[in-house]
Amino acid sequence: MADVSYSKNVVAEAAPEAVAASSRRWLPSRERLLGIATIVAFIAIWEIVYRLGLMPKWAFPSPWKVVLAFQELIANGKLFTNMAASVGRQITGVSLAALVGIPAGLALGTSPTARAAFLPLCRLLYPIPGIAWIPLAILWFGVGFTSTVFVIFFSGIWSIMFNTMTGVQTLSGQYTDVARVYLAPRSLYTRRILIPGSLPYIITGMRLTYGVGWRVIVGAEMISSITGLGFLIDDARWQLRPDIMICGMITIAMIGWVSENLFFDWIEEKTLVRWGMRTA
Repeated sequence: MADVSYSKNVVAEAAPEAVAASSRRWLPSRERLLGIATIVAFIAIWEIVYRLGLMPKWAFPSPWKVVLAFQELIANGKLFTNMAASVGRQITGVSLAALVGIPAGLALGTSPTARAAFLPLCRLLYPIPGIAWIPLAILWFGVGFTSTVFVIFFSGIWSIMFNTMTGVQTLSGQYTDVARVYLAPRSLYTRRILIPGSLPYIITGMRLTYGVGWRVIVGAEMISSITGLGFLIDDARWQLRPDIMICGMITIAMIGWVSENLFFDWIEEKTLVRWGMRTA
């Protein structure tokens, strides 16, 4: 009986601690509170500037007018239609850049011959802005999906390729020596050593390519498309609707935030953190 009563007392004492720990887990962290406070302060300053008339009100809408514009775009379906068009082009362009850029980076990183042959050409093409390719893309592929995807692909491939090449070159030589001693096949070495060892650089390149894609797609859609968030922003300019323009910009920011905090962080959690290459 004494053991039973002792166990009950331990459980009774532990229960409040467990409840407190559970409640602490759901409380926002200090960093999150600071981020929220900064956003709230930004919106407050925005409202103050609008009310004081420091900017012309026809060109500088209040936060509430932007909220009303969001309601309008959602009600008429334009927000989701244009958002779907942009996201589809973005995913296609970034995926193509990854499919070409990762193998190219692996080849440049492992082969001195490939670097000698192709790296000078890549360094010549890399500085050309993606926007500069839009007129040629329109001539080659016409106005629409293909020309925009081409511009995203050509602008984004360099970040993935150069980061992958750097990851291969910084990979410790001991792994290569061990694979050579054990006569590991080239395919096994690539799958088990080369790609996992370069993965932090590959993921960084993917992040950079994703960000570059959004910067390029807005300009491309303004010139070479009749759908998409870039077209929505440019069309609102002609209508003198800065509230809709800001809606398009906020939508791009939210899509980027969701992608960063869900997709890329999930990939890192499943690979780099699990393999011990980065702490959680």
